[in-house]
Amino acid sequence: MKHLLLGLIATAFLLTSCSSEEVMINPDETNNQMLESFEIKRNTDGSYALTHEVREGVSVEYTDEKDSNEIFLFADETSGKAQESHNYDVENNRLNLIFIDENNNSLPQVSIEDENTIGKSEDLGLLNTYSINFNQDGTVQLDFKVENGVDVAFGYNIAENINDIYLTEGNSTQSDYSKSYNKETDGSLRIDFVQAESKTLETKKPRVIVSY
Repeated sequence: MKHLLLGLIATAFLLTSCSSEEVMINPDETNNQMLESFEIKRNTDGSYALTHEVREGVSVEYTDEKDSNEIFLFADETSGKAQESHNYDVENNRLNLIFIDENNNSLPQVSIEDENTIGKSEDLGLLNTYSINFNQDGTVQLDFKVENGVDVAFGYNIAENINDIYLTEGNSTQSDYSKSYNKETDGSLRIDFVQAESKTLETKKPRVIVSY
């Protein structure tokens, strides 16, 4: 009977130990996934909206500056899983978004070259609006809308590793487009909208550069 009691106690101890090990989480692993996904969208007035989703237990603070805009992620036990949005104006023809966390883990940085929001004319060119979704698996989904009658062609600049999207006045009846991209081997992704203003003049705006 004594041996049986000792055996039951030992079994209970092993089960308790296994259960504890199953729920233990390495903080370094979870910090790498504070940011689950995010989307950057250009609005019809030329401003930009950032929408991002963070995991449960993470809060966000924003620091808006002319040169760079930081999105700081930090642990907060009282915070639930949430989706948040923040709006930005383009100043000095550039918008820089930098994700950082309290442990200085490697997180995405996005740089966009575009016309300034304030003082921008109502004419946005051939590109009406666009959005870029950054998924947790590293893929990027681009959705954009062009003006009526605009022809669209996709290309790739091998020398500079740039994904080009050519917009020219034509007779296309399609206005909505989608395309998926993968990062380069160095973790970067570059997308240029190339708008033909004339037969001899092209404008590369907006230009999107992503680094991880």
